[in-house]
Amino acid sequence: MIAPSAIVTLTTDYGTADGYAGALKGRILTIAPRAQIHDVTHEIAPHDVLQGAWCLRRAAPRFPPGTIHLAVVDPGVGSWRSGIVVETEHFLLVGPDNGVLSLAAHEDGVRRVIEIHEQTRHWRKSASFDGLTVFAPVAAHLAAGMALDAVGQDADDLVSLPEPRARRAGQVLEALVVLSDRFGNAITNVERNQLEPGAIERVLLPRGVEARPCDHYAQLAGSGRVGAFWNGDGLLELALFQESIALKLGLKPGDPVRVILKAL
Repeated sequence: MIAPSAIVTLTTDYGTADGYAGALKGRILTIAPRAQIHDVTHEIAPHDVLQGAWCLRRAAPRFPPGTIHLAVVDPGVGSWRSGIVVETEHFLLVGPDNGVLSLAAHEDGVRRVIEIHEQTRHWRKSASFDGLTVFAPVAAHLAAGMALDAVGQDADDLVSLPEPRARRAGQVLEALVVLSDRFGNAITNVERNQLEPGAIERVLLPRGVEARPCDHYAQLAGSGRVGAFWNGDGLLELALFQESIALKLGLKPGDPVRVILKAL
């Protein structure tokens, strides 16, 4: 097992207007005064588990080994869903077992899944705010040195979000839009390591729109065209210069994308 550090990250859909994020920090620091708390984001769209999972996966590997990542995007709060701690190769993930932890967990390699005891002298379930009454205390106690065995019992697995992969048929890659970022750029499930460098000829989008490969975002300036380039996560991203492609073209998660490859 990797030794937990005092670093705790927060990924939530709480926003910053209502004091929910601040309450989490206060609870953690009350239990673990030496904790180093870092916000990944509190701007996940309300109840958007998939967006939370993607943001967590993007950020988690950039933190030092032993970091405790607390993620709460929890439309099922107060229900039957379990709370879990996932031990991966390099860090611990704490949150509801609804898929929000799954992308980061599988990316780093799952070593152990612990189902959190619903109620102890250290934490208890809530009708509406398990982030404060369960997950923050669990993360804080782990940062303060609590053993994983004291948190709960081993579970067989965790709830995982589906991760559809782009499928190749000859010189065509059938893909889809996974999500859009705050700039309105559309992120697809086409992975850079699936293709040889320079293999893309053009990209076909719904409603007859065509995107052309480019090296970077700034190349689109003044062109008015849709570009396709590899983003920092190694995924094919679609964009218009300083415009939201999601709004202008109505692209949404699940929309089909066809990548036409150059003839060999």
